[in-house]
Order: sequence, then C-alpha cells, then structure tokens
Amino acid sequence: MNKFGSTTVATMRAVLEEVCVHIPRNSTSVRAFIASQILKCASAGEESYDGLLTAARRAVIDQFGNIDAVRRSFR
Repeated sequence: MNKFGSTTVATMRAVLEEVCVHIPRNSTSVRAFIASQILKCASAGEESYDGLLTAARRAVIDQFGNIDAVRRSFR
C-alpha cells in the first residue's frame, strides 16, 4: 500500500471535493468510485492537482457521460 504525504492527501481531497460538488454526499458509491480513480492515479506517481483533477473528471465521465448528466441525475 502506498503512503502519501500530507500535501498529496490534501490535494487528493481537494480534487475529490471539487469534482463532486454536484454529487450529494450520500451518493457514496459514486464518490468512492471517483476517489478510487484519484488514488489509482496518485499510486501511479501523479501527484499534481491538474493531473489528479483530470483523473477525477475522467471518472465522472465514465459514470455519467458528462457534467450535465451529473446535474440531471441529482436534481
């Protein structure tokens, strides 16, 4: 298991919150999937905000297709 520094953990959390802004907190399976993709990306060595954000956005697209679909799903 990888151990991430506090800066990387803070970056991963910030990315998760930014990407999940339209996803209700009780949608744990969706949030968990996005978090897992962020962790996977960080485990591969990407620790920059932009790199992790790209991975998180890709996870949203995998789940919903696009951000408009996210908004429609959680109205």
